Amino acid sequence: MRRESAATDRILALTLKIGAYSAFACIVSGLVLQYAAHFSDRVTEAGMVILLATPVLRIVIAGIQFLREHEVKYAFISLGVLGIVVLAYLLGV
Repeated sequence: MRRESAATDRILALTLKIGAYSAFACIVSGLVLQYAAHFSDRVTEAGMVILLATPVLRIVIAGIQFLREHEVKYAFISLGVLGIVVLAYLLGV
């Protein structure tokens, strides 16, 4: 069971790294393009969307991993947290 937990930790860490690095690259590219092109705002916005979507993706992947490991209790907890995040987004808009 510990091997699956370590694999889950690596997958979740990789998800957060990819999201953070992608967001950073988009935001920096948008700032650099601000001086060269008119579509830089869209690149910067894409970076912000990636940055905001990364924790949500992490919750989804954690829930899937919990289901794969037959940890139904924690999968439901992940689903509840995802519901709270989506509700907070909808009420904030």
